[in-house]
Amino acid sequence: MFKRLTTSLSRPSQTVFFMKDSWIRVTIYILLLPLILMIPMFITILVDSNMSIDRYETMTQAIKEDFRVENASIVDGVLAYETPAKATFSDLFTLYLGDQELDNRTFNFVFEENRMIFYIAEIQIDQVSYSELNLLNHDFNSTDAEELRTINLALKTYIEQQSYITFVDFTVQYIFGLMDYLFIVLLMSLMMFIFVARVQIPYKLRFKLSVYLSTIWIFSEFTLSLFHMEELEFISMIFVYVYHILAYRTFKVINKAVN
Repeated sequence: MFKRLTTSLSRPSQTVFFMKDSWIRVTIYILLLPLILMIPMFITILVDSNMSIDRYETMTQAIKEDFRVENASIVDGVLAYETPAKATFSDLFTLYLGDQELDNRTFNFVFEENRMIFYIAEIQIDQVSYSELNLLNHDFNSTDAEELRTINLALKTYIEQQSYITFVDFTVQYIFGLMDYLFIVLLMSLMMFIFVARVQIPYKLRFKLSVYLSTIWIFSEFTLSLFHMEELEFISMIFVYVYHILAYRTFKVINKAVN
């Protein structure tokens, strides 16, 4: 696999020799390559495992605007309320005040009488008392900045303690990277099939070729992500297009040599 990776990056014209690889080998390559895109996220977590700034800001906004409830408060570690409420943020987290039907698509944090419970879908994973959260007293209808900061920090700390959330973040990031990679492979193989029809090879071989030629897209995206330059994403597309042109020129040279 390493030889195929280095050849795909440094000598794209020689990737034509990989077209006869078995589908098992190609599939393993497809599944392993997007892991490279995970490296910046892994480094970030190693350096600072705290909640990202974007997620924290989204959470504070949701609490401030959507989780304000009249006649609901925690007093001496005991919750009292009249009307249930809920708020969702980052499309991945839902906060509940009181017992309600849980969302199967999100992480659920439920404020109950004397504790908060963490659910994944409807499965209870963890629970913590309000005293352990340093949230012995809180008015859910308050707009006081200090009171809002207290509940924000309590939730932030509790969410950061959940290893399941980190695992899901990695998994989601990997799936998105895999889907983007497969999209590039499909796009380029179809383009070569339509616009380079003079090269007489079947589509399945073109697909395998694009799997290896699109390695440069993965490494370009990795580099841009590492330096927070995602807005230059078009550079990755230029690289992968040029690599395909170089590889398909190899077929023309072979055809001329044969003729």
